[in-house]
Amino acid sequence: MSNEKTTPVLKAQHLGIQFGGLKAVDDFNMEIGQSELVGLIGPNGAGKTTVFNLITGVYKPTEGSFYLNGEKMNGKKTHQIVEAGIARTFQNIRLFKKMTVIDNVKVAMQEKKGTYRMADAVFRTKKYWAEEAELTKRAKELLEVVHLSGKEDLLAANLPYGQQRRLEIARALATDMKLLLLDEPAAGMNPTETEELLEIINYIRDEFKVSVLLIEHDMSLVMKICQRIQVLDFGTTIAAGTPEEIANNPKVIEAYLGKEDE
Repeated sequence: MSNEKTTPVLKAQHLGIQFGGLKAVDDFNMEIGQSELVGLIGPNGAGKTTVFNLITGVYKPTEGSFYLNGEKMNGKKTHQIVEAGIARTFQNIRLFKKMTVIDNVKVAMQEKKGTYRMADAVFRTKKYWAEEAELTKRAKELLEVVHLSGKEDLLAANLPYGQQRRLEIARALATDMKLLLLDEPAAGMNPTETEELLEIINYIRDEFKVSVLLIEHDMSLVMKICQRIQVLDFGTTIAAGTPEEIANNPKVIEAYLGKEDE
């Protein structure tokens, strides 16, 4: 049991990737503990989304390693990393727009734990109906978490933008992840939607005991919600610490915080 407490959920060691002669991410190191919420910030082009792409298997690191609960993830395909327990949302929403809200969530659950066979689905066997009922029940519970109860039968495309963002989070939750990567979840949201999102993220961390790594340009959200923050600039970490330490760090102010209005 003590080993579970001391092993970080995510451990990145000297992680890096090079495209041609350009080092997009260089010597990236990070540890995230159980139920910890960490922010990753920096100017546009600093390498934040590239870090997410490395951790989710979209890119293969050219140097370094990363681990989920002590298990090395290097070399695994994206679907294997999802099965291991890392889920993400994207800067650009990636929902199945022509499917219903509830089916978007059920698809994620079926990829993780669907057990009935094609024949069960074709002939609508008892096993099929039992599992469908269980998937529907669980999907409704997750939609309630992200405040989308009552929207189950709407097409995803017909949801307002902020609600589509929340549906993405519900779909990520459906994979039973241990680490949730949120890539600018508040982008395009108004202040009311952002405040609601903040409450949802805090609830998910506390209720589901998942760890969260957050990329976000809304500094008020980052400073309110994150326990620790790491700052990238040109693919390199220039600072790491508490929100207070980051807000007062001269390097960070020069590279990023002082340029917010530009």
